[in-house]
Amino acid sequence: MEADLAEDLLRTLTRAHAIPGAQLTVLRAGRSLSLATGVRRTGVADPVTTETAFALGSVTKAFTATLVGQLVADGELEWDDPVADYVAEFDNAVDEAFSEITLRHLLSHTGGLVADHETDDVAETSLARYTASVSAATRTLHRPGSCFSYANSGYNILGRTVEAVTDMKWQAALANLVLRPLGIDPVFVHDAPGGQRALAQCHTVRPGENRSATPVGLFLPPSWAPAGGLAGSADDLAALATLLLGTHPDAAELLPEEQRTEMCARTPEADAFGMADAWGLGLAHHASPDGVWLGHDGTVDGGTAHLRFRPADGTVVALTTNATTGTAMWAELVDALREQGVPVGDHRPLAATTPPLTAGPGRLDGDYRNGDTVFRVRTAESGVPVLTDATGLVADLTVHEDLTFTARRTDTDVAPYTGRFVTDRASGEIHLMQLGGRAARRTAAP
Repeated sequence: MEADLAEDLLRTLTRAHAIPGAQLTVLRAGRSLSLATGVRRTGVADPVTTETAFALGSVTKAFTATLVGQLVADGELEWDDPVADYVAEFDNAVDEAFSEITLRHLLSHTGGLVADHETDDVAETSLARYTASVSAATRTLHRPGSCFSYANSGYNILGRTVEAVTDMKWQAALANLVLRPLGIDPVFVHDAPGGQRALAQCHTVRPGENRSATPVGLFLPPSWAPAGGLAGSADDLAALATLLLGTHPDAAELLPEEQRTEMCARTPEADAFGMADAWGLGLAHHASPDGVWLGHDGTVDGGTAHLRFRPADGTVVALTTNATTGTAMWAELVDALREQGVPVGDHRPLAATTPPLTAGPGRLDGDYRNGDTVFRVRTAESGVPVLTDATGLVADLTVHEDLTFTARRTDTDVAPYTGRFVTDRASGEIHLMQLGGRAARRTAAP
């Protein structure tokens, strides 16, 4: 893709989605394209540059996984060792299944941990106390290693594991072992304002004809940093991709081929329904007609980040935005790049293979719990099942006879996502809901 065409595309898409600022980096066939557009904060003449840092959200997990891979290469950790071998906080777990959870399980989201967990003090910074709280207050959703359920908590515990074996804080270990060696100036969302590197403001975009971006704060408990607390640019994401591809000049030293291969391999039990085509150790797998692409997506309160790279030829695509509509922009960008001959892999909701559910939608009604998160499904007078939670999420569900569904949010302007209800094999009753890669058990039916 030519630079002028890519720059026009980036500007057009940011305007169409009311996004104040964005960055796009493409590495392909030995050529590098790095673009920035817009402003850090709406209404303020402070332009985004290619060095501006954006909140990366869950793309942080790919960096944390890389750090774990380095420690495996150094002999400090083993993929299949129980986490309890490294962190004493698992000693008092209320669920004996915690003793079975391995590093591989946490990296591939197959450990059965709750998606999110908050300590009594949301300002808690200690990963040791966070890990102790998870093990003392929660139980596994399923047997470790048996299925996929996306878990931020698992990556925070990986951060604690890193601290236990390096005697460094997770931030320091990541900065010294991964970021700086890749030429990345470390920025974390919990850093004090006024640092040397500018951080883009987050924004929300409400649905409607006259959409506009409104600045919002970014809420992330400090103890969740290993799962989502890194900030950076699209160029920084591309630098990580070159390490994982082995094309970075220092790749052999920073992350040997054996560990790169292990991270990029598909984990058989990680059926990431509604989120990706598969999962590896810290990396999502996205199918395309031209082969598998790896990467990760991140969303925060008012921003998005997206990374894809293709091992077959070393192509890399990275996008950062500072608005909630960045996910929808990413989908359009992927389509446009495909038209230009860059077949980016991206998971899209599958077309329904069964008719819409026309009878008995009330059988879906109930409360579905994943840790402290409770989803409520209630059938409206119109007959449409409506999904809500305590955060303000409101989504209409289009449910099909195979119990897969599409959730379309009505409270904010974001792309729809898919899920499914799962029945118990013995009773035939619905006992599980999978949404956005997370499993939630049915705990009550009205």
